[in-house]
Amino acid sequence: METGAMFAASAREMKRVRGLATAAMLLALQVVLGLVAAIPVGPSIRISFGYLALSSAGALLGPAVAPVNGALADVIVFLIRPTGPYFPGFTITGLVSGLIYGLMLYRRDVTLPRLLLTKLLIDVVCNLALNTLWIHMLYGKAFLTLLPGRVLKNLLQYPVDVLLLYPVMRKVIPMARRQGASSV
Repeated sequence: METGAMFAASAREMKRVRGLATAAMLLALQVVLGLVAAIPVGPSIRISFGYLALSSAGALLGPAVAPVNGALADVIVFLIRPTGPYFPGFTITGLVSGLIYGLMLYRRDVTLPRLLLTKLLIDVVCNLALNTLWIHMLYGKAFLTLLPGRVLKNLLQYPVDVLLLYPVMRKVIPMARRQGASSV
């Protein structure tokens, strides 16, 4: 499916009650996972499982909806439990993450190679490049000083994330098809 058609189909999801309800439930789940299932590893590193809900939004609702969920989740989590000053860069990271999940997973077969590539893109673009840049801008810490610890954390977390993401995606897509979701 070409990108323009993919965005149009994804945008139509928000005109359906089922699409709105699914987006809202996945947003709530992402917020809860971001708050409850987040493990701080250091001052600028934490492990979170909100990506499971955001990737589901990307797979089920596409690249027009998942970025909105990613951005909203960042703002809502900040409003509920701020861990520092609000910085819109992290909201942009949530938006970009949702966009990547939507582009890579929406109306596509969820295969292990596709998930490996998707998670690699998220880790490199969002976790390493963008989030490290935002931390550098926000706290004035040297980018290259922050990077090694963040690379190590992402290298260690990558296989765990994919091992969790694969069965979730393998269950979410068929379940949505059985329920008659229009996006899958």
